[in-house]
Amino acid sequence: MTTIASVEDVIDALNGIEAVAEMTSASLTAVYNWRAAGKFPADTYLLIQDELRARGRVAPDYLWPMRQPARIMRAKKKKPTSQTQRTA
Repeated sequence: MTTIASVEDVIDALNGIEAVAEMTSASLTAVYNWRAAGKFPADTYLLIQDELRARGRVAPDYLWPMRQPARIMRAKKKKPTSQTQRTA
């Protein structure tokens, strides 16, 4: 499977704004806004991922702002500190 890493590229892979609007029952304006924001609404996840899989592609989950289990959120907050950073 080929991974598509941006909302813009996902929309292009699905034949453009009009096709995505029809597939998701959204307005053209809504799809333009998703593209500008760089995020899809959570309720489009299954629709879009299913269509991408049918085309041999997939998109990363971070393109959909969904709630995640607390254990995942805690892991994200624990970012390693850089040894090269200097404090003033």
